Formats: sequence, C-alpha cells, structure tokens
Amino acid sequence: MRLVNVFFFVLLAFVLFVLGNVYLTNHELLVREVVIFRESIKLQSLILLAFLLGFLLNILYTGIMEVVRLVRGLNASADTRLVKRISERMQEARDLVAHGLPREARGILEGILEQRKEHVPARLLLGDILIKTGEAEQAVKLFEALCTANPELVEARYQLAEALMAVRNPEAAIGVLKKLAADYPKKALRAWRRLRALHMDSQSWDEAMEVQKKLLAHFAAELTQGEKAQGAALGYQVGMAKVEADQFKDAAQAFQQVVKEEPDFVPAYLGLGRCMILQDQEAQGLEILLEGFRRTGEGTFLQEIEDYFIQLGRPEDGLALMRKVAATSKHATTAKFFLGKMLYRLEILDEALELFQEVRSQVVYSPILFFFMAKIHSRRARLDAALNEYRQLLRNLGVLKLRFECAVCGHRTQDYADRCESCGSWNSSHFLFKESDLPEGPIRGAETGSWMAMM
Repeated sequence: MRLVNVFFFVLLAFVLFVLGNVYLTNHELLVREVVIFRESIKLQSLILLAFLLGFLLNILYTGIMEVVRLVRGLNASADTRLVKRISERMQEARDLVAHGLPREARGILEGILEQRKEHVPARLLLGDILIKTGEAEQAVKLFEALCTANPELVEARYQLAEALMAVRNPEAAIGVLKKLAADYPKKALRAWRRLRALHMDSQSWDEAMEVQKKLLAHFAAELTQGEKAQGAALGYQVGMAKVEADQFKDAAQAFQQVVKEEPDFVPAYLGLGRCMILQDQEAQGLEILLEGFRRTGEGTFLQEIEDYFIQLGRPEDGLALMRKVAATSKHATTAKFFLGKMLYRLEILDEALELFQEVRSQVVYSPILFFFMAKIHSRRARLDAALNEYRQLLRNLGVLKLRFECAVCGHRTQDYADRCESCGSWNSSHFLFKESDLPEGPIRGAETGSWMAMM
C-alpha cells in the first residue's frame, strides 16, 4: 500500500475518533430540543440537516459551474474553428491578390465579412482591392468607417490617405497624414515620408522642406543617407521657385543655405551665381561660379561663364577670365578644354587647336575634343589630319562596334548572348542593324545658353 493511502486512512480514523468523542461527550446537549418556527427539533438533527443542506448546495453549485464550463468550451471550440477557417480564407484572398486576381479575392473577403462584419484585416484588404480596381470612392467610405470605429488603427489611416489620393483629393490625404503624425509623433516616420512625397509631387517645395526638417529633427537615425541628402535638393527647389517669382534676393538666401549644407551641390552654385548677376552684382556672381568650379571641377560653370559673356557681347572679358582660370586652376585640363572651345566658338582656331592638342594627352575619352580638332584641321585644309581626328572620334563613340539588343528589356551588348544577362530571357538577343545611340540634334551652336532670358 502506498504511503499516501496509509496517511489518508490514518487521517480519516482520527477525524472519526474526534467526532465520536465530541458526540459522546456532548450527548446530553445534542439530544436537547430547540424551537424553530414554533416547531421542536433536536439539536443533533438540526446540525445534521444543516450539513446535508450545505452538501446539496455545494453539489448544485458544482453542477451548474460544470454546465457553464461545458457551454463555454463548446462556444470556444466553435469560435476557434471559425477563426481558423477565416484565417485560411484570408490567406487564400492574399494569394489571389498576389497572382493578379483581385476580383476573385474580393468575393472571398465579402464572404468573410458576412460572418464577421468587424473583421479588420478583411476590411483593410478589401479597401486596398477597391483602390486597385478603380473603386476608390467606395474605398474612401470603407476606410472612413474603419477609422471611425477604430481610431487607434494606424494602418487604416494610411490606407485612407491612399484612397483619397486615388480620388484626386490630395488636400484631404495630407490632412489625414498630418493628423496621424500629430496623434502618434513617435511612430510618424512613415506619415512624414508620405507627406514629403505628396508635397514633392505637387511641387509644394516650401511644405516639403518643412517636412524634411521634421524628419531630420525627430528621425535622423532612421533616415537613409539619400533621404538626408534630399534636404539640399528641396532647398534648391525652394530657391528655384523664388527665382520663378522674381524674388532673387530670397532665392539667393535659399541657394546659400544649400551650398553651406552641401558644398558640392553644383545646381545651387549655378543658381546662386545667376541670382547675384540678375541683381546687378556681376563680380560676386562670377566669383560664385568660379568657386563652384574650384570646388567641384565641373565644366558647366565655365560653360556658364562663356555663355554669359558672349550673350552680353563681351567675349574679350570672357576670354581674359577663362585664360586666368586655365593658368591657375588645379582643374587645368578641364579649364583648358573650355578655353579652347570658347576660342573655337570665336573663330580663333590656331590657339584653340594648340590647347586641344595639349588637352588631348590628358584625357582618355572625349569625342567632342576630336570633333573640334577635326573641324579646325578641315578649315585649314589639312584633310589627312582631319580624317585622323574623325577616326579617333568614331573609336571614342564606339559606333563601329556590333550591337545586340534584348527584345524583352532592351539591354544592349557587343556580343550575341543566348540569354539576356539583365532580364534572363532566352533567345531574345537581336542584331541592331540601325544604330540609335547618337544624338539626333545638332552640336551646340553659338546661341547656346538660355538662362539669360530671365533678364
């Protein structure tokens, strides 16, 4: 016999002994009668009845609780089966959407909502399908109802903003996103990003810039390097908007801020230089353009200077400045090329040729350099030299090489390939008999540069 059983019997015997001792010791008291509701009853009978009543009530309560638990278990089991079934149907709907069958998925979702009207995932997916199938107005109503019933549901607000964009109501979409960002400032990264995109799409550059500042202030660690760099681009666009409104002083301040934050941002130097010139501060404007060239080595600054002086009818001033730059700049090769190009443009061909020949030894690829040299030799009736430069031009351009193009994605290669390395398509490589790489327009002429039309 197990030790626990022995202990139980010993305990039972002890309890019976105690009860027997109590009964024998108090027998006279227990057989006395007491009056209850004018009826006489022995005390021991009263105690026994009370015990039996408590025992019956305990059994009744236990039975009721067991029935309740049984009913709840049955309901929970039914709910579990329904939830599992709905989960399977939801996955089926998602698969249909992924395979480009939104209308079939819609039927499944509507069936789910007949069983569970407030099923949030089904309503969200149904709204997304309505947007994709061109029923954006219904999607707006669905998401508005969902947001009203579940104001804490962030995803529904994002979807509502997308639906509002689909019905061409960007102002309302912006309002939804702003409210979302205000309600959940610590989780508003996605909202601010979307707001920035919406303002950029509508070319509301000041608003986009304000959003960018909020992103940098609150979510700098989560932003990519490219997103952080967008601040310079947005500042530049703010400046350009000021230029279009003839607010050159304000535009110059915007460009200065961009240059301060992003010293290699070429368009900001160009914009700032132009603004200074348009405010009759030629010396400062030209110095800014030269500073941009010193900083970046980009030839567009020298092209800007060339266009400016030629369009004003002061080519000699432009040549003097360009010669100074070519003699002192650390980007001497680029400076000499643009000086030579300006000389060519002004028909000072021999000096231009000397500069081009000097530059030639420093560059690996520059078709336009060989073109200018060929034109100069041709004008000087040095046909053999001109032909040699044209040959170099063709080699640089690579137009004499065979070209093959993928019929699926357009990827081009020099050799035939059985399978496209870009898109993976087989038997899609075709020989290009007619090239289309060369620009169709003419080479830049003497009247290039149109920004001065703003004056």
